[in-house]
Amino acid sequence: MKAQILVVEDQPATLDLICDVLKEEGFEVQQAQSTAGARESIRRAAPELVILDRGLPDGDGLDFLKELRENPKWTSLPVLILTAKKAVEDRVLGLKGGADDYLAKPFNTTELVARVEALLRRSGKAAPPPARGS
Repeated sequence: MKAQILVVEDQPATLDLICDVLKEEGFEVQQAQSTAGARESIRRAAPELVILDRGLPDGDGLDFLKELRENPKWTSLPVLILTAKKAVEDRVLGLKGGADDYLAKPFNTTELVARVEALLRRSGKAAPPPARGS
C-alpha cells in the first residue's frame, strides 16, 4: 500500500484530476477544499504528504503551511505546493515558507506523480525503486 496524501485544492475539476491520478498510482487520498477542511482532515488522519494550493477560499495556502511548520508534529511532513502562482518570487516565497517542492499550474500529471514519489522517498515514507539489472 502506498502513502496517504492530503490534497488541498478549491477547484473541483483540478481536485478530481489530482485525486484520480494519485489513486491510479495506488495512493490513498484525502481531500479538502479549504484550509479549515485541511486542518480537520489532518486531525482525523495523518497524511504522509500534502499537496497544497495557495489560492484557497479562506486564505493563502502559505499561511496553512506556516501553521504546519510551527507544530512539532508536522515540521517534517513533506509539502508540495501546486498553484497557479508561477512567478519566481512566488516559488521562492513558497520554498522559503517551508514547502519541500513547488509545481505551477497547468501541470503535467506524470511530473506530479514523479515529484510526489521523490518527496516520499526522501522522507523515508516510500519503498525505494526496484534495482534494475540485478
